[in-house]
Amino acid sequence: MQPPRSSEDELILGLVSVSDRASQGIYDDEGIPSLESWCRKAMTNPLKIHKRLIPDDQFTIEKTLRELVDIIGCDLILTTGGTGPARRDLTPEATLAVATREMPGFGEQMRAISGHFVPTAILSRQVAVLRETPDHAALIINLPGRPKAIAETLEGLKDENGKVLVNGIFAAVPYCIDLIGGPYIETHEEVIKAFRPKNAVHPKKDAAKDAKSAEAPKVAPAPKAEPAPEPKAQAVKAEAPAAQKAATPTVEILNPYTADVEPFAAKDILITRARQVSGPYSEMTLVWLHGMGVNNADFAGFADEIREFGGPDCQMVLPNAPLRFLEKFRESGPLRAWFDLKGTQIDDKEDEAGIRQSAQRVLRLIEDLEKEGVPREQIFLGGFSQGAAVSLYTGLRLTKPLGGVIAFSGYVPVAHKVSTEITSAGRATPIFMAHGEFDPVINPLIAERGAQVIREVHPKFTFGTYKMEHNLDALEMHDLAAFLKANRH
Repeated sequence: MQPPRSSEDELILGLVSVSDRASQGIYDDEGIPSLESWCRKAMTNPLKIHKRLIPDDQFTIEKTLRELVDIIGCDLILTTGGTGPARRDLTPEATLAVATREMPGFGEQMRAISGHFVPTAILSRQVAVLRETPDHAALIINLPGRPKAIAETLEGLKDENGKVLVNGIFAAVPYCIDLIGGPYIETHEEVIKAFRPKNAVHPKKDAAKDAKSAEAPKVAPAPKAEPAPEPKAQAVKAEAPAAQKAATPTVEILNPYTADVEPFAAKDILITRARQVSGPYSEMTLVWLHGMGVNNADFAGFADEIREFGGPDCQMVLPNAPLRFLEKFRESGPLRAWFDLKGTQIDDKEDEAGIRQSAQRVLRLIEDLEKEGVPREQIFLGGFSQGAAVSLYTGLRLTKPLGGVIAFSGYVPVAHKVSTEITSAGRATPIFMAHGEFDPVINPLIAERGAQVIREVHPKFTFGTYKMEHNLDALEMHDLAAFLKANRH
C-alpha cells in the first residue's frame, strides 16, 4: 500500500533524535527542533512530519526506523545523535541493520564538511542507507548531534557572500528521492539549491508570463447573460465562496437507502445468544461480519466465547455476505465475499464500489435494528478478515455513533481517504482493531499502516497485535471482552 498523502508533492518526513538523557527528560532535546526548523526553511513542499525522541538503544532505534518506513511510509528520515565512537553510540549500527542498500557518499561528504570546522570530524560514523519494501522506499541519513553542525552538514560551506564553496549533502537528496519513487522535492535556493540532471528537472511555471499577468491592468469582465433560474419550491442556502469550499474537506457520508442497495433477506441473517444465558434481555447487540469464503454459521458460537472470557451477554446478529465470483479466485466458483479481490495484495486495485455497497447494506441493517427498539449506543459492529475491513469502512463514515467497532485480522480499506471521509460520528465511536503478528493472509504491515492512518484522526482508537496467524487468540478475546464491557451502556 502506498502511503496516504494530502497532495501529490507532500513529503512524509521522519525526524529521530537519539539521546538517553533527553529521552528521559534530563534536558531538553535540541535535535528535533533544529531538524524541523531547517527542513521547513529549506523545502517548499508540504510536509507531514513524524517525530521520535528515543534512547540510544539499538533495538529501539531499529524498531523506530522500521515503523517509520514500513508502517507510516516516510520518504525521508533524518536522525541526529549517537554517531560517535562512545560505546552507547549505536545509531549507525541500527541504521545499517534495517538497510537494504548503503549510500556511502553521504557519510563521506558529511565528514568532509565537518572537517573544515573541527579535526574530530574523523571520529564521526554517520551513514546513509535505503530501506526498501515491495511498494515503497525511504532514504535514511544519520546527522550530527549539534544544531549548528546539522545546518552546516545539510547546507554545506559558503563564503561571506553566500557563495557555495562545498556542497551540503541535501543538494543531492531531492534527486535521490526521485530515483526511489518519492515526491518531487523543491527547495528555497537561498538555503540549499537542489541538483538534478537537466532531463530530471520538472518544468516550472513561466515566471515571465506570470509577471506580465500580474502587471496587466485588471479589467472586470463583462457580465454574461444567464438564463433565469427555474423557480424553486423552497429557499436554499447561498453557496460558499469557491476558496472556502476548496478549503473544506469532503466528508463521505453513507446513505443506506440508495436504489441499488437491498436489505439482507431474513434467511441470510442468523441471530444467536450465549447458551447459558436466559431471559429476553441482552446487554448489547453485536452485528458481526464473517470472513471471505465462509458464511454466518462460522461465528454462530461467538457469543459463548465472549462470555467465557468475561465479556457481556451479546445478542449476535450475523448476516451472510452475497455469493460472487472473485477475480482473484475465479476458478473456485462463487464464494461468499463482501467485495471483490482484484490485485496481488489485498489493498491493491481495491473494489471500492463493492466495499461501499456492503457498508450501505450493513448500515441499513443497523438502522432497522434501531427501529425495532435496540438503542443505538448498545449496537456494536465488528467482523473478521473481509468483514473487519467492511466494519472499519462503515464505522469511520457513520452518521450517528455506535457503541463501538471491532476489527479482527482485517485491514483499513481505501485508507488514503480516511482523513477526508471520517465523520464526527465516526470519531465518537470507539474502535478496537486487532491483528496477528504472523498473519499469512493479510500482511501485518498493511494492517499496521492502516492503523496508523486511523490513529492520526481518531481519538478513541485502540490497536493490538498478538502472537498468532489469521485466527483468534485467547489474549485477543480477553481484550475484546474488556473493550465491550468498557463501552457498554
